[in-house]
Amino acid sequence: MKKTYWRLSVVLMAVVLAVGFTACSDDKDETKNNPVNPVEPSEDKAMSPEDQKEKLEKVALEFMDAIPSTDFYDIADLEQFVADTYFDGYDWETVEEWADDAFDAAREALGTKTTETETYGSYTDKYIYTNYKAILMASNFTGHFTARNGRWEQEKASDLQFIFTDERGRQCVIKLETSGIVKKVHVLDVDEWVDDDYDGSSYTWTEYYDRTQCTIGVPEKIIVTLTQGGSQMVKTTVNIDLKNISGEEFNISKNSLTVSTLIELNNGYKFEVSNVAYTASSKASASFKMSKNGQSLVTLAAAADVNDIPSVNVSAFSSSNSDDDFEKANAKNAFVKIDIIGKVQIQGTLSDVRKFNDYLEMAADNESKESTYKSYVNQANALAELNLFYDGKSEKQAHVRLEPFIDEEWGGYTYWRVEPVICFFDGSSYSTFEAFFNNKDFKTTIDQFKKLANRYASLIDEHIDW
Repeated sequence: MKKTYWRLSVVLMAVVLAVGFTACSDDKDETKNNPVNPVEPSEDKAMSPEDQKEKLEKVALEFMDAIPSTDFYDIADLEQFVADTYFDGYDWETVEEWADDAFDAAREALGTKTTETETYGSYTDKYIYTNYKAILMASNFTGHFTARNGRWEQEKASDLQFIFTDERGRQCVIKLETSGIVKKVHVLDVDEWVDDDYDGSSYTWTEYYDRTQCTIGVPEKIIVTLTQGGSQMVKTTVNIDLKNISGEEFNISKNSLTVSTLIELNNGYKFEVSNVAYTASSKASASFKMSKNGQSLVTLAAAADVNDIPSVNVSAFSSSNSDDDFEKANAKNAFVKIDIIGKVQIQGTLSDVRKFNDYLEMAADNESKESTYKSYVNQANALAELNLFYDGKSEKQAHVRLEPFIDEEWGGYTYWRVEPVICFFDGSSYSTFEAFFNNKDFKTTIDQFKKLANRYASLIDEHIDW
C-alpha cells in the first residue's frame, strides 16, 4: 500500500475509532433484559408442540412484516449515488495530503531501533525497526471538505465535515464532533516497509521498517451525523468511559470500560447497545435493542463473569502470538436473553464456558466410544440451560439440550454426533430442530423469509453496488 493511503487509513481510524466500540443509550424496556426464573407450567398452561409451532410462525411473520426492505430505499439510494459519484473516479488528493500532513505533524521519532532475527540453518532474516510514536487526536484532524468539479476543496474549520450534493442537488453533510475529556490509549503498532538488502557473505537478508506506535485520543463523546437538505438522515452518538488506565496503555486485566451508542435513522429505526461494560477480570455485559417508531422489535442482553484474564495491553493484540495469552481465560455464569417483539423469549445460561467447550471436544475425540461419548455430552448438558418462553411469562414451554445420535457405521465401528433438540414441558418428548422446523409446518414462514431475503438482496444489488 502506498504511504499516503496507509496514513489516510490510520487517520480515519483515529477520528472514528470509538464508533467501532458499538454501544447504546437508555433502554426504557430494561426489565426485558432481566433474567427470568423459569418455572414448570401447569398442565392447563402447557402448550403442545403444535400450538408452539403456530405461535412461532405467527411471531416470525409479524416480525418480517415490520421490517420491509422498502424502509431503506432512501438511505440505499443516497449510498449508491455517493459511491458512484464521489468514490469512483473522484479526486481525493486533497484529502490524502491533508491526512498525510496531519499524520506527519502528530508523529515523532523516539530515537531508538529494534532488531529481530530469525535463523534457518545457515540463513538469517533480520528485521530492523526505527521506532516512532504518533498521538492521533480528533482535534488535529479538522477541516471542511466540499465536493466541487470532481475534487474535494478544503477549508480550515474546528470540526470535520464532508459536504456534497445528492442526485437532486440537495446539500448533504457528514459531520464528526467530539466533546468531553480525552484519554490517550495506545491501540496498535503499524510497520511500514522502507528498504532491504542482502549480505551474501553472512547469508543475511535484512529488511528495514518504520514502526509507529499509534496512540488514539479517545473522547468522552462522539457524534457523527448525516444530513440531507437540512434534514437528519443518520445520527450516531457514542459515549465512552475509560477507567483506571495505566498511563497510555489499556490493560484488560486491570482497566475497565463502559460504552453506549445510539444509531438513529430517519425511517424510524433505532439501534441501541446499552450497558456495554467490562470490569477488569470480573464481569462483562451488554444489551442491544432494535426498534422502529417506538416499537421494540428485538432486544438482547448478555453477561458473564470473566476470570483468569491475562495481563495484556490492547496494543499487543496486533501481535500474531497474542492469542497464546488467553489459554486459561474463562467465562462463568454466562447469561443471554433474546426477546422478539415481546412475544417470544429465549433465555440461556452456561455455568462454565471453558468446561462446556472441553466436554464437547472430549466427546468428539471419543466419537466411536458410545458410553464415553454420551457421558461427555451429559456433562456438557449439566452446565447449560436454554429455555423458551412466550409473552413475557415465566413458564418455560420448551427447553433445548444436546442429544447424541448415530452418525455412521463403518469398519465395524459406530460413530456418534450431537444435535440440539427441543424438549417439551413434560420432558418425555423431544424433537430435533430439523424435524420441528420442517418445511411443511413452517412453509409460510420459509416462503416469506425467502421473499424478504430476496428483496434485501435486490436492494443491495440495485442500490449499493460498490
